[in-house]
Amino acid sequence: MLVALAVVAPNGVRSATPGLSDCVFQPVNGRWQGSCGRVFDEQRLFTLAPAAAIATGAWRKGAVPSAAWAGDMTDGGNRNWPTELEVYPGGTGVLRTEYGWFPVSGFSATASELRFQVDASHEVAPSGLDRQIVERAAAILSSDTAWNRADNRRCRPTATTWSIYCAVVQASIDVTGASHHRRPAMEVVREAVETRVAGRKYHHRLMDYNNDPSTRLEDVRSLFAEVLARTPWVE
Repeated sequence: MLVALAVVAPNGVRSATPGLSDCVFQPVNGRWQGSCGRVFDEQRLFTLAPAAAIATGAWRKGAVPSAAWAGDMTDGGNRNWPTELEVYPGGTGVLRTEYGWFPVSGFSATASELRFQVDASHEVAPSGLDRQIVERAAAILSSDTAWNRADNRRCRPTATTWSIYCAVVQASIDVTGASHHRRPAMEVVREAVETRVAGRKYHHRLMDYNNDPSTRLEDVRSLFAEVLARTPWVE
């Protein structure tokens, strides 16, 4: 789901490049704290620390980050949300947040400052691994006996039936070793459901579509087929 956002740097100056927000961090008590200005409709504080690896699954096949960072970001009066940053040679990367995965550029780090730009108005494109995840989710929900019609978005590793949401979660684990609530594979399935249910008052799109008495297995199967056929996957 794409979100149009104001582009404001931490010092209050608008970025010269449309769509890019300047992110600046300083070391604080062994971690890095900073801001990307107003992103996701708020002025958010991020806290990051170096990590051994990205914990929520590979982004693209064969893409190994040169550096990984993990931490959280503030969210108004709510709890902080986990956040990961992966960086590749050339200073590009991905910022993984509760609001989606967003492209990073211009990454640099010194002893006193960590800096990068994030395009918080465009989520990263779904990759070949995301295509494999959707294919795997379709295979998981291949029969009525495998389909959980009473989704609560709690996906147990020992489950023998799966909702649409949990099938994508399980498929993400099967394909990449881990899952993330907002990885591109999950987002393109959400978008397809949103198009199908326009006008219906759903609170959680995947859960409510899955649990809707009018939804049939053939609808679920055609949903995955539609996503696979219409999504421009980036290998």
